[in-house]
Amino acid sequence: MRTERPRPQSVFRRAMLAPHHMLQQVIRMKQLSFILLVSLSLIAQCGPSFSKDRRITGTIGAFECGDNCYLTIVDSRKAEQVGLCAAPECESWNERTVMPSRYKGKRVTVTVGQGQQVDDSGNVMGEMMAFKKIKFLD
Repeated sequence: MRTERPRPQSVFRRAMLAPHHMLQQVIRMKQLSFILLVSLSLIAQCGPSFSKDRRITGTIGAFECGDNCYLTIVDSRKAEQVGLCAAPECESWNERTVMPSRYKGKRVTVTVGQGQQVDDSGNVMGEMMAFKKIKFLD
């Protein structure tokens, strides 16, 4: 029994199929480019939840220091928002590791950004929400 060998495609047939394959590749590249563009725009829109202009209004609940100093703001929904105390108003508090008691319970609006947590040796350990400005409302 003789097995038929598949015949090689003719040169003409291959020449006719080449533009079709190239067209398919171009379409796939355009689809991938579109998907990439949409993904990048979504990433840009979703960004971190603490964008540079975000503000929180509430009352100062606590101030605590360890390797870093943290300010707690109790917002209008009674949720505690904890961030690095990085505002100019925090400088003397951070140096002394204590906030004057007269500020506890004060109404404030804080501008939220991102700050770096450091250990006692100054090594960056991570990033978290930071309060960059404090506006006292009382």
